[in-house]
Amino acid sequence: MSLPALTCGVKQLPRHDTAPTRQVVAAALILLVLGAVGAVQAGLAGGRFMFDLEQERPPLANVAPMVPDPHTPRLARRVYLVIIDGLRLDKSYELPYLDELRRRGVDSEALSHYPSWSRPNYVSILTGVPPSASGVRTNHHSTPVPLDSLMDRVRAAGLHAASATDYDVLPRLFLRPRRPRTNGTEVAGEPATPLELDPVDIDAMHDQESAEAVQAPDANLESPFDDARYVPWPGGFSEAGDALVEGNDDLVVLLLGAVDAAGHAHGGKSQQYRDAAAIADHALARALARVDLSQDAIIITADHGHTDRGGHGGIEPVVMSVPLIAAGAGIKPGANAIDAHLIDISPTVSALLGIPAPGHGLGRTLTEILAFDRKDAMARHDADQQRLGLTRAVVAGAEARAEVDVLENRALRIGLVGGGALLLIGLATLLIRRRVLRLDARVLLVSVPAFFVVYYALIGAVGSFSPSLLPAQGHLAAVMAKYGIAAMVVQLAFSLWALRSQPTLAQRLATANGIALIGLMLAMIPAGLAWAFFPPPYVHVPGPLWLVLIPAVEVAVACAAIDVAITLMVELIVFASRAYHRR
Repeated sequence: MSLPALTCGVKQLPRHDTAPTRQVVAAALILLVLGAVGAVQAGLAGGRFMFDLEQERPPLANVAPMVPDPHTPRLARRVYLVIIDGLRLDKSYELPYLDELRRRGVDSEALSHYPSWSRPNYVSILTGVPPSASGVRTNHHSTPVPLDSLMDRVRAAGLHAASATDYDVLPRLFLRPRRPRTNGTEVAGEPATPLELDPVDIDAMHDQESAEAVQAPDANLESPFDDARYVPWPGGFSEAGDALVEGNDDLVVLLLGAVDAAGHAHGGKSQQYRDAAAIADHALARALARVDLSQDAIIITADHGHTDRGGHGGIEPVVMSVPLIAAGAGIKPGANAIDAHLIDISPTVSALLGIPAPGHGLGRTLTEILAFDRKDAMARHDADQQRLGLTRAVVAGAEARAEVDVLENRALRIGLVGGGALLLIGLATLLIRRRVLRLDARVLLVSVPAFFVVYYALIGAVGSFSPSLLPAQGHLAAVMAKYGIAAMVVQLAFSLWALRSQPTLAQRLATANGIALIGLMLAMIPAGLAWAFFPPPYVHVPGPLWLVLIPAVEVAVACAAIDVAITLMVELIVFASRAYHRR
């Protein structure tokens, strides 16, 4: 129906109240288009956020690993490093096998690293590099990690590493260029230059039609483990672990994911979570039953814990505190780890095997729990300090340069945001003067706050503005979109209810235009300020509050814009139908 047809038969308001109906409808259509464009752009920004946190090549990867050899004696014939995914400290007690190891060795705790998600802290454990410096910040990291790892040190020493897991991402995270062979024998050695990796998306390999999956069989890459077993079937973990115990690999890494799955599904305070922990304990007892603790050592830890509701990623104590249990050869019974972190585990395992620690690591050897004499403990400490002198300087330099870049461009970004706000205010002023937009205070107070109050109240109630609100393998923006949809429904209902009081159709549509523009402004300005102060790429990981608020304001723009579009579409339909009826 043409614009004149829409407007004929509709009583025109006095000139001082509302512009001709055609102009009001035109303004509504313009705002509808602006809302649609804003929704698309903000949605794309929110969708990119988790991926913008990632660094495929962090600054440490651009320097050769520092691997000073302290030449300390080997303390254990073999080391079994066990990661029970998602096991928080307080729920790790009263588990028979873990408690038995505690009685025989070390009962301590370690702190996970923020963001406390799985892939970042697998890297923390096996490289000694926390998420802030490893570039692995979320569970969406999908490229091999180009940092020196515990497995690299083991193989460089001519030793062998093996793994068994019911979660296949562990070996994929540490894929390496295929080593040359001479007469069928692999050449051992440590990299003297930064590690260069073929570009490959380790997650895309799951899609059998993807280019990565098609090329994977012929990729010039190999597993970091000499024997890597993926065992996702019932009983497979215990079977694989038992088989590796019968082997002769010097390092065995075991990863068990059942506890994490129960935490996400039922929460860390649930009986199902306790049951999963008990099952994991029993599986480990079966898998490691034949380990000779007089010659071998076992270290058990977790990548993170779980909130009572289920979730991790933030800095809640139940998420950050994880068990650190050690027993067997080379372990000092009854000792306690002092201020231990997950990044300290790889240099400690290296010390048990008598090899240098991973050269990019930022952790230290927990010599207080090892059966070293004073001389050997000091040798390990000195080697750690030599390594840390380089790694800390590289990280500090990168952070300082990033801070300078952010500060240099912040004024420009703030200026752009301020200019955008002034343009919106100018547009609002122009539309008001042309009487195609009305700011009815009573309507605005009822309709506009409804979205923001409901939206942010839901985020705060469910996640307390912590990344731990994220579900397993989820996306922050996707989770917040659910809350945004609920807020949109409430705001739409409030807007339509408030608009009923308008005396004429044109006045009602002009007031709807006011709701639309004010709603867009209130959503877009905070998103612009977040971009000005926390622009990607993220060398610094935003704190827990901002890690939630940044995608939250981006999603708010998208949802508010969609809400504007829906409100105006409804009003235009109401306007057209009533105009047609009157005609």
